[in-house]
Amino acid sequence: MTKINLKDDFFHAINQEWFEKSKIPNDKTSISPWVENAIQIEKLIKKLFKKWSKNPNKIPNNPYLRQAVKFYNLVINEEKREELGWSPIKAKLNEIERINSFDEIFNNWSKYNKMFTYLPLAIDVGEDFKNDSKNIAWILEHSTILENKTIYENKKEKERHLRVWTRVVMKLLLNYGKSEEEAKTLIKKAIQFDNLYKDYVLSPEQLSNYVSLYNLKTRKEIRSFSKKIDILKVIDETFGKKINKISVQNLEHLSKIDEIFDNKNFENYKALFFIKNLLSNVGLLSEKIRKIAFEYTKFAYSIKKMKKLEDYAISLTLKFFGMPFGLYYAKKYFGKKAKQDVEFMVENIIKEYTERLNNNNWLSQNTINTAIKKLSKLKVMIGFPERIEQFYKEFIVNDYSENGNLVNNAEKFSLILHKYKISLYNKKENDKYWKMSPIEINAYYDPIKNLMVFPAGILSKPFYDIKRSTSANYSGIGAVIAHEISHGFDNNGANFDENGNLNNWWTQEDYQQFQEKTNQVIKLYDGFETEYGKVNGKLTVSENIADIGGFSCALSAAQKEKDFDAKVFFETWAEIWKSKYTENAAKRRLESDVHAPAKARVNVVVANEDLFYRTYNINEQDKMFIPSQKRVKIW
Repeated sequence: MTKINLKDDFFHAINQEWFEKSKIPNDKTSISPWVENAIQIEKLIKKLFKKWSKNPNKIPNNPYLRQAVKFYNLVINEEKREELGWSPIKAKLNEIERINSFDEIFNNWSKYNKMFTYLPLAIDVGEDFKNDSKNIAWILEHSTILENKTIYENKKEKERHLRVWTRVVMKLLLNYGKSEEEAKTLIKKAIQFDNLYKDYVLSPEQLSNYVSLYNLKTRKEIRSFSKKIDILKVIDETFGKKINKISVQNLEHLSKIDEIFDNKNFENYKALFFIKNLLSNVGLLSEKIRKIAFEYTKFAYSIKKMKKLEDYAISLTLKFFGMPFGLYYAKKYFGKKAKQDVEFMVENIIKEYTERLNNNNWLSQNTINTAIKKLSKLKVMIGFPERIEQFYKEFIVNDYSENGNLVNNAEKFSLILHKYKISLYNKKENDKYWKMSPIEINAYYDPIKNLMVFPAGILSKPFYDIKRSTSANYSGIGAVIAHEISHGFDNNGANFDENGNLNNWWTQEDYQQFQEKTNQVIKLYDGFETEYGKVNGKLTVSENIADIGGFSCALSAAQKEKDFDAKVFFETWAEIWKSKYTENAAKRRLESDVHAPAKARVNVVVANEDLFYRTYNINEQDKMFIPSQKRVKIW
């Protein structure tokens, strides 16, 4: 074993032994310390559900958990699911086969909007970026057959993916009862429609710039997008009233709606419409059907084995009951000491950030004052939410004896969620509701609420350990906290004010300098070589700004502690982000993930700090060296 020199590759040098010993589980796309932690949490959850399933008397006095266990029991009853086969979705797919025109779809919009996915218009409810007190209607684009637009731009990759997709869908259609000729015709037509549609969807890079997705239009402007489709009628029907505030996610897509959904394309659209609705349900049918569908996932993400039934039962149950179960889990297993420690660290990091803003040398005082005002109004939530949405009370599961199955229960939940979202139009959603279950090993910043959330799941190893030194914890959870704060000042978050409204609070000169620094961050990462391809600096810029700013802030805060240890701080950062991905999962991430790969997150971030050079005696001859003029000091 040749020892890797940390001066050449800090990430792999620090984690060399782990990389040589660790293996990716057969049913996963990756392995890392947080995946290892997630596996331990999954084991505990499996143990709980097994116990509750066998002995319902042991289920805690919690109505949500009782319904979750009922749903879990539906999933693990492999025999009943096999007996039902395709029957739970036959009526739905038969209905699609009876539709003969786009007019028929629009004339039955209220009915079909509650039944199907992939209708010609995707109407949703979301925040008004310029008014945080209200939600508005959004017109969204649809998904393509393949995972993202980037795959289509590589002819060889596109053909590989479509070949596998065709093979898998052919197997599913034959299993469903289609003849080989019928299946071939459906697939051919579906791909033809997708080939037309793919040109008008946004790339991952465009989607990452979410401020550009907000395009508020008047009713008159919406009407002008189509001469064939009464878009306003569709939107008003969706909400059951006249809608005045509508944002368009993809203007080019909507401007081409008459061309895309022209009657000459109907049969091709109908084929993909049928297949999309079939595919959206394959995980709710038999295990044999799930196994066929898994073949595409296996190829696209290089996963060796399908999840075992008991593991799948947990993941599917948590898809619907993740929030109420997460609340129970966090209240029972989340330590008060951990919460107190993290609350204290949040206070310290915010103080440090404020101090850094006050000492900023490239912003005017007016901009600094407004940035500090935004920071002072930042809301922080740790561990678990105070409350969850009321609609979970309506998640009542019908078991097989009550003519229930996975499909009709999932459809019921979707309708409840749809009704709830529609009810939010022109209202503000309660800030107390979270977008992430407390069991998730993750965190997020919401620019429209100027709010940070740290679920209980992330307040454990590798990010936080009560037994670890302060330097290690500042490099872990401290850097995560500062990272999320930095999202309020990244290329997207910087456009929102202290109230979460899209509002230019910068002076013209300051914003110009910020854009220059953003471009420097893009250049710093763009083209960074990884095992499976190069980093896209534009796609990952928001996360890279948050990494650079967050790490630097956490480092400054850690240095004020009496027991500060620079090596512990830098090496903990490398250890936290160590990870292995399957080949195709790594490629999918490079194509569409706004986070840079782990090697870049570690090596670029540490090499951007002057202290790193002094600590490890890095010089110009070393591969880790970044010239001082290329190091970016942004926050």
